[in-house]
Amino acid sequence: MLEKKIIFIGIICILAVIIAAGAFTNKFVANNTTTAATTNLTGIVVNSGQSIQSAIDNAPIGSNIIVNPGTYTEPLNIDKNITLIANGTVNLSEVHINGTGTTLQGFILSGDYPVQLSNTNRVKILKNIIHSNLNGIEDSGTNINLLVEGNTIIGTNPLFGNNMAFEGVTNNAIIKNNALSGAQHGILFDKASTNNTVIGNTIVGNVQLIHTGPGTLDHEGTAIYTVDGSTNFQILNNNVSYERDGIALQQIGNLTGSGFVISGNICTNNMNAIWMTISNSEISNNVFTNNNEGVDITGTGNIIKSNIITNNKVVGIALTTKTSTDSNTVSDNTMSGNKHDFYTAGNGTAIGIK
Repeated sequence: MLEKKIIFIGIICILAVIIAAGAFTNKFVANNTTTAATTNLTGIVVNSGQSIQSAIDNAPIGSNIIVNPGTYTEPLNIDKNITLIANGTVNLSEVHINGTGTTLQGFILSGDYPVQLSNTNRVKILKNIIHSNLNGIEDSGTNINLLVEGNTIIGTNPLFGNNMAFEGVTNNAIIKNNALSGAQHGILFDKASTNNTVIGNTIVGNVQLIHTGPGTLDHEGTAIYTVDGSTNFQILNNNVSYERDGIALQQIGNLTGSGFVISGNICTNNMNAIWMTISNSEISNNVFTNNNEGVDITGTGNIIKSNIITNNKVVGIALTTKTSTDSNTVSDNTMSGNKHDFYTAGNGTAIGIK
C-alpha cells in the first residue's frame, strides 16, 4: 500500500513539473496557434512579454507569426520564409531581414535604421508606420523582387537621412503607394539597378536648409533618385513636392541611365521637377508646375511629349546635348506661364519643339 502511494505521489510531482515548465515556456516563447481577428490569418501567436525572436527561430518555413499588441524592444533577425504580422498596435525597434520570402506587415517601427535588408529575394514590406532618425528602410548587398507597399515613413530630422535608401543593387523591385516625408531624401537607389517600378507614392520634402543669397531660401533633398548605369525604371503616378529635385538621375561615372519611362507624375513646388542624364527614355503625360525648372535633361534619344508644363519660374524644358549626333524629340506639350518655355545647349538637335 505504501509503495502504491509513493508511486502515485511521484506521478503527481512529474505532472506538476511538466505543467510548470509549459507555463514558463509560454511566458517567454510563443508556441500556441490562433487566428488573428484583424488579419484573418492562422498562425503562431506572440503576446506582450514573450519573445518574437524565439518564435521566429522555432517557426517552420512558411509560418505566419501573429504579434499581439504591445511594445517589443528586442532587435529581430529574420532569415527565412515567414510572415510576421501585427494584430493591432505593435511597436518594434529594429528588424533585419536577410532571407527569402519574408513578409513584414502592419507594425510601428522607430529608430536609426528600423528596417534593414541584406541579400534578399521576394521580401514584402507592407503597411507599416516607420519613424526613422536616419534611414527608414535600408538595403545592402543584392536584393531582388522586393515589394514595398502602403507604408508611411516619416523622417525625424530633415537635415539627415532617407525614407528609403537602397544602398545595394536592387532589381525587379516595386515601390508602391507609400507616403514619405520628413527626411532629407525620399527614395534613393545608390547603385546601378534595373527593372524597378516606383508607382503611386506621395513624397513631400522640406523648404529649408540652403540659403543662396539674401532673402532666398532653396529646397534640399531629392524625392526619387537614381544613378548612372540604372536601366528600365518605370516611375509612374507619383506626387512630389517641396524637393530640390523631384525625379533625378545623377551621372557620377561614365555610364548613362537608359530605358526610363516617367509618366503620370505630378511635381510641384520643387527646384527641378526632372533633373537627369539619360538616353532612350520617355517623359510623358506628367504635370510639372510651379517649379524653378520643369524638365532639365542631358542626353539623346529621349521623347518628351504630352506633358503639362506651366508656371515654372526659370524654364519649362531645358535640353543639353553633348555631341552633334545627339537628338531628342519634344512634342505635344502644354506650355504656359513659364518664364521661358525652352532652353537648349550643346551641338545636338531637338526635333519638333513648338
